[in-house]
Amino acid sequence: MPMRSRVYQPISITGLGWAFSAVLVALFVLCLLAALLFPMRAAHGWVALISNAPIDSGRVWVEGIAYSVVAGWLAALIIALVYNRVAVR
Repeated sequence: MPMRSRVYQPISITGLGWAFSAVLVALFVLCLLAALLFPMRAAHGWVALISNAPIDSGRVWVEGIAYSVVAGWLAALIIALVYNRVAVR
């Protein structure tokens, strides 16, 4: 039985960074909107992890989106580098 060689496709850090950032920004915006429309403790908890600004201020939007983008790129960098390193072996 012949052995099949695996084709290694490295993960793109850029694509993964944009994808993770988009997901985290979307989740932050949804949680912030839920916190504004339906004052619930759970939604405030997610927003409070990212910013300590008042829930109805503009600062919470800027900090939340900025930190979500940074966290998305950091996660993409770590995951892609580890995967690309391990997949070679």
